[in-house]
Amino acid sequence: MIKQSDIEGRLRLFRYGIVVVVVVTFLVSFITPIVALNAALGSAAPPATQHLGTAIIFTVVAAIVGAAAYFAYSAILQRSMQNQSAEQQSGED
Repeated sequence: MIKQSDIEGRLRLFRYGIVVVVVVTFLVSFITPIVALNAALGSAAPPATQHLGTAIIFTVVAAIVGAAAYFAYSAILQRSMQNQSAEQQSGED
């Protein structure tokens, strides 16, 4: 049986995971082009701020996907808890 505290703990852990994924997405999408272009072009590489827009777009997309996954997971957990409580009540009758 899933308790309410278990659901809150799972959702908290899921939120932390989403934050980590969003931060890593920003860092990777911002730093990777800079490193690759500096290695390939040397001093002729474009400035780092040129890649900031793309990094922000990737980060926003990752945040939206993470938020959708969070709300879906929350709904699934709540529904499973309701189903378990309904099964227990029908078993008691």
